[in-house]
Amino acid sequence: MPEGGLSKNILLVYADNKPASITLTGESFYYNSKGYNVVGMLPGKSKPNEVVIFSAHYDHMGINTKNPKDLIMNGANDDASGTTAVIALADYFAKLDNNERTILFCAFAGEELGLVGSYDFINYLIPESVVAMINIEMIAIPQFGKNKIMITGERNSDLPEILKSGMSKSNFSFRRDNDERKALFTRSDNYPFAIQQIPAHTIMGSDDDDPCYHRPCDEVSRIDANYMTRVIKAIATSVSDILNGKLTPKRIKHIY
Repeated sequence: MPEGGLSKNILLVYADNKPASITLTGESFYYNSKGYNVVGMLPGKSKPNEVVIFSAHYDHMGINTKNPKDLIMNGANDDASGTTAVIALADYFAKLDNNERTILFCAFAGEELGLVGSYDFINYLIPESVVAMINIEMIAIPQFGKNKIMITGERNSDLPEILKSGMSKSNFSFRRDNDERKALFTRSDNYPFAIQQIPAHTIMGSDDDDPCYHRPCDEVSRIDANYMTRVIKAIATSVSDILNGKLTPKRIKHIY
């Protein structure tokens, strides 16, 4: 753990080997169940006290009792796609093994209940130590176009411009987050970090207008794996100068 970067009342679990098996158990009472944030860390080599966060939420909406033919709201796009990205990025950067800044990979619980997991996790951090936070939401459906992506809250910091510069090398163009009625910047797990002046934004391939948003039809059969893979690779490319310490996004002063 980088000294000064994280508070000390947090459980760390170390393992030299991959787990032999993983058991997933469904909770029958979703809204009364206990959720856990799952966090991995790659310590920085020369700047261990400076932290970059990649995150996504692994919870979804549970079941839809009004549709007896298809009860489960699977959340393949929202947000298993983002969780997949965080895991893939963790694997990639661990193998690359050249990050000068510390990287945290966070799978948050309770986003759909009001950003519960991310609001809790910020209490275990010293905000000034976090250089950037990149949240990943719904990147498996190219709602805006096969070569388009959206980064929320463009006016709040210069992190979106840094990400855009890197992702444009992967032939992505960018849809503006200009529908204030949707309030996308304040509704996802970047927001608890942003209000602490951390440059924190969400990368999205679709939004509320996706016809299967928060519905049982958000299933894996709809996933565009090629698009999702391209987005993940583009994210990895776009953050290289942040991770190696060459670029530092400006802090958020005002939230628009």
